[in-house]
Amino acid sequence: MGTGRRTAAAVLCAAALIGGAAGCGGSDGSGRAGGADRSKGGESSGAAAMSDTQRMNESLNLFKGYRSFRMKGEFRQQIPRMVDLRADRQGNCVGTYADSRVPNDVVITGGRAWVRYGEESQKQLRELTKAAAPDKLAAVDEALAKSRGKYIEYAAEDVLKDPGLSLCALDTAFAGIPAKADKAEKRGNPRTRGGVRIVQLTHGSGVGEVSVHVAEKGGNEPRGIDFTLGDTPVMLELDAHDKPVVAKPPKPSETVQAKDLPALDVLAD
Repeated sequence: MGTGRRTAAAVLCAAALIGGAAGCGGSDGSGRAGGADRSKGGESSGAAAMSDTQRMNESLNLFKGYRSFRMKGEFRQQIPRMVDLRADRQGNCVGTYADSRVPNDVVITGGRAWVRYGEESQKQLRELTKAAAPDKLAAVDEALAKSRGKYIEYAAEDVLKDPGLSLCALDTAFAGIPAKADKAEKRGNPRTRGGVRIVQLTHGSGVGEVSVHVAEKGGNEPRGIDFTLGDTPVMLELDAHDKPVVAKPPKPSETVQAKDLPALDVLAD
């Protein structure tokens, strides 16, 4: 937790190391996961007659045109970060993210960001402080007491540097996904979700690999997308596209400024 130098999301990633994980950055080399199957719009009746490449290109075209969407999935790091976020291209974002399945709430709008860290996140930070900087424990305890149950307010640009939350910047996070694939093919076996069989269409390989998940029959709407951001595989389910994103700042009584909690920047120095 902390200021513009380091938000709590980064510090709590380090806190999870106490549990025995090897690190917070980079890919673990494991396989990709599947996508979503909830949304029903954007279907194309001619999907069965199209090639895999044509289907993927139509799906990518739809995805690139979305003004907003919900994304639910995982940054596949050595300490996985799970996200469930709704974001639009105007910089609004709201939802949750979780390190080691410890959830935290986030709201981003108007160039500001508010993060409310759960009790387990605070416990992790305290354990980290005891192990790495015991001389700062009293100050950290005081800061945790001030922020317990409240949103900590940051500049949005600081929060958007954190893995997972960087997805809220749609135009930046997804810029590396191509608008068109020169070749695509099915990978893996179809999976059934919510009564719909989903297939994975993949372009490229390695770091440049991108997959979209579409219904086996009935249309090319992207129900999920897998790609690499930096060197980290990202697997997302997609739905609620082009729906309004309501990102309402919390009340002042529910907020504390990050600059007033310097002790939570425990690992910055």
